[in-house]
Amino acid sequence: MSITLTIDKSGFDETIARLLAGVEDFSPVSGKIAQLLENSVRRNFREGGRPDKWTPSKRADGDAGYGNKSGQTLVDTARLMNSIVGVGDRDEVRVGTNVAYAAAHNFGIDKEITQQVREHVRRITQAFGKQIAMKAVTVKAHSRKFHMDLPAREFMLVQEEDWEDISDVITGNINKLMRG
Repeated sequence: MSITLTIDKSGFDETIARLLAGVEDFSPVSGKIAQLLENSVRRNFREGGRPDKWTPSKRADGDAGYGNKSGQTLVDTARLMNSIVGVGDRDEVRVGTNVAYAAAHNFGIDKEITQQVREHVRRITQAFGKQIAMKAVTVKAHSRKFHMDLPAREFMLVQEEDWEDISDVITGNINKLMRG
């Protein structure tokens, strides 16, 4: 008695070719992954840090007397949060911001800063704690030094759940390529 097994590999070469082409060009999934990560980073802002909460800022503390209306750390005007952009192409996914102060907030900063102040007009209505008639005073150009100490509030983080979602997007694309 003998058993003969015949394997039909007629579609095998086509399937492998589709898979190789899919690996060469990342663009079918990169845009979806970029959007997923962009949304995740914005969620970090909405939740005040993930997985660990950020150290609250004085500005977000309404009791401090100069708090913002949102009551959220790193969300005063929402400029930083709204500047997060994700882009994907055939080779990579990039998520970032072009806001100049983003790195200082993400990584923290603890250093002496020298700031150049341009000449400007200041209108004052109070002097030595007493009300006065409004007066325009010209402030001459000068530099000032101050110590800047911002704790790190990492908002540019890929969360554990993001990796699972990224895996689902890639797996879905591979399954689609396999089916043709």
